[in-house]
Amino acid sequence: MQEELLHSVVKLTRTRDVDSLESSLLSTIHEFIGCQEVSIYKSVSSKDAMYVECCLSLEVIDGKRYRWTQSEKIKSPSSELLSCLHSACIIAIQSNDGIEKRWIPITLTDKPIGAISIVSKGLGSSEQVLLNAFCCIYENYLTILHENERDKLTGLLNRQTFDKKLKQLIEKQVIKHYKATKLNQDREQHKETISWLAMMDIDHFKQVNDNYGHVCGDEVLLILSQLMDGFFRATDLLFRFGGEEFVLVFEPATREEIESLLNKFMELVRSTKFPFVNKLTVSIGVAKVGPYDFPIHVLENADKALYFAKENGRDQLCFYDQMAPSDKPLRDDDGGIDLF
Repeated sequence: MQEELLHSVVKLTRTRDVDSLESSLLSTIHEFIGCQEVSIYKSVSSKDAMYVECCLSLEVIDGKRYRWTQSEKIKSPSSELLSCLHSACIIAIQSNDGIEKRWIPITLTDKPIGAISIVSKGLGSSEQVLLNAFCCIYENYLTILHENERDKLTGLLNRQTFDKKLKQLIEKQVIKHYKATKLNQDREQHKETISWLAMMDIDHFKQVNDNYGHVCGDEVLLILSQLMDGFFRATDLLFRFGGEEFVLVFEPATREEIESLLNKFMELVRSTKFPFVNKLTVSIGVAKVGPYDFPIHVLENADKALYFAKENGRDQLCFYDQMAPSDKPLRDDDGGIDLF
């Protein structure tokens, strides 16, 4: 038992991304606690409201088969789950048939961000201690992974995590596309499997550093990152690629929705007062992220669209697939990103 437990802890801490950590955690809890269902819930905030999402769930069916469920928005969270998320306290209730439901809060930087839910036939004291220990290990390691994935200045995702995150997004699209094709859904529904990648660059940022110093430049980057974090959805991926360059990856949406969203953000940047800078603008290049695209090609396309936007006046938005063939140059200037 002790040896198996140590192996499970080693397996948990061997992971290098949150998704793998969470699947390992649920498998470990089921293995050592024995439960009918175990799930991870997270509270997700957007610019409009806050909602609860079931990130991952493991359910035992007929005592033999297992069913995994992921990324499901909860329309009507239970009062116990909401209470756990708000109070950061363990909550447990038991029904007349002896089935116990327990919620254990998960915190990140001392703030409750989610909860582990477990459905079982009742946990003894030793099982409760073990369950709490697994949740603490998950919480501590989640903090480490979160710090490693984030840019130190802005708090956005860093360049090192980009390939992994985009690859995961494309893999999910392939699955959705396959299911849609198998169900013989119409072409309009197939369009929902297309995401978008935007590359954004601050116009004339070098002049900010040259005229006012790098401390002012860092403050501009920080304020812009805070604008991005508050404006876009929590499910959108926001990266700082280095310097004044950012990458945004959006969930499936129509071109009109993305164009409207980014234009509104550009207007927000124009109307925001930055330190020492009278007016700040950004240029944006956008490319489709199809279910069978290579990440490097998507990034190159967005970069070419960004280059076109900056070469043709800056402070504008350009879609790669709307550019004429003659407008799609290969980047060979010093301003391009280093793709390899």
